[in-house]
Amino acid sequence: MPKGVAWKPQPGMQEMAIRASFIPELFVGGSRGPGKTSFLIGDFAADVQEYGSSWRGIIFRKTYPELDEVVEEGKKVLFKAFPGTEYKVGVHEFRIPHPTGTVTLRLRHMETEADADHYQGFSATWIAFDELTNWPNLKPYHKLKAILRSPDGIPNMRMRASGNPGGIGHQPVKRYFIDPCPEGGQIINDGQSEMPRMFIPGNIRENRILLDSDPNYINRLKSVGDPILVKAWLEGDWNVAVGSFFSSWRTDEIVVKPFEIPPSWPLFGALDYGEAAPTNFALHAIDYDDNLYQITEYNRAGAAASSHAYEINKLIESCPYTQQSGGGGRPPDSIWADPSMWAKRRLTEAVTHSPADVFSENGLYLSKGNNDRITGWRVINDLLENKRLFVFGGEWNRNTLETIPNLPRDKNNPEDVDTRSDDHAGDRLRYACMHAYKPAKPVQPRDRDPFLGGNVLGELDEIQEERAYA
Repeated sequence: MPKGVAWKPQPGMQEMAIRASFIPELFVGGSRGPGKTSFLIGDFAADVQEYGSSWRGIIFRKTYPELDEVVEEGKKVLFKAFPGTEYKVGVHEFRIPHPTGTVTLRLRHMETEADADHYQGFSATWIAFDELTNWPNLKPYHKLKAILRSPDGIPNMRMRASGNPGGIGHQPVKRYFIDPCPEGGQIINDGQSEMPRMFIPGNIRENRILLDSDPNYINRLKSVGDPILVKAWLEGDWNVAVGSFFSSWRTDEIVVKPFEIPPSWPLFGALDYGEAAPTNFALHAIDYDDNLYQITEYNRAGAAASSHAYEINKLIESCPYTQQSGGGGRPPDSIWADPSMWAKRRLTEAVTHSPADVFSENGLYLSKGNNDRITGWRVINDLLENKRLFVFGGEWNRNTLETIPNLPRDKNNPEDVDTRSDDHAGDRLRYACMHAYKPAKPVQPRDRDPFLGGNVLGELDEIQEERAYA
């Protein structure tokens, strides 16, 4: 950094991102160490002089302790760039003096989506989410678009975010920012947002400040011992599942070309129910070698039980791989569902109803699935290890192929999946596997006590049988 210059973007990700101030939504990320947090501070600082007190910023992290890095980076840049700047510890904000008044940059935490409601009365011209993949979904991010406003008509108000591959929010970030343009650097207008957005990848090798001061940083990344982590942290590869619960998942081995299911193969369904959260249903079949196939999938949020039942019936009827001789898709022999679907919901003083009742009224008769989470995950992992789980490719099972490989492990219970993640397809697959491969019950050794009632009666039966045929 040249003497006398508070902050200057380095060539690569930082420079491209600073020049993209006209893009309302921007995500920077990839490998570890390209200077993402430094960019966020520099991007906010870029418009302080021009807009003065009308320029108001806020940076979010998942928890307050995680803001420490942001505070230190902010002091490095803002104290030098704007003499007289103060950081107020009690209120967690930088206050920058300006002829028009004080410019504020607030640092806040947001652990849950509900926390976003606390900021609805606030107005900001610049909003940033540092390490966006630490949130389980993008609902808080989208909700706070509502506070991006200015009574002074500032033209380039914007949202900025950073992150690395992995984390509980890997898949939502990848789907929204990465998948539309994996190479980055292009404006995305695909209907998912009313605002244009862009992804700009970063690489550790661009951060010459870090590497000049710590030449061995890359070698330390290479030595972490986990090739998946190395690929994600060093190369910024968003197609690897960092910290995935299902480490044996290999998409290239699991995905198969769709084919017609023989009529003799058992066909059944599995269902994880939600209303505000997604409902996930899939058709499954088992071949002669006890391999499990997922044929097609339904995934939808924000609908009532009757709507889900109607759409699932249509999916079953129209499935091209289970067609009957008389036309139409073969109905499943059984549907194994989330046991919570049998909980009654009082509609009037005289009528009670459950989601399972609604499905039955629509011709979908459900059976209670085994909800033993730990055993269910073990069964799935066993199938993966033995290469006995297959999924039809193409668009038939898109949600499954996007979410299950990236399900994170629960940090507090390593035997379970993190329930804050998008685990609906995983739960449904768990019901399917627990039905198809029921854990064997131990055979109790026979008690041969001659005075035991059952044994006495058995001996009498044998004596009578011998006399009858004597």
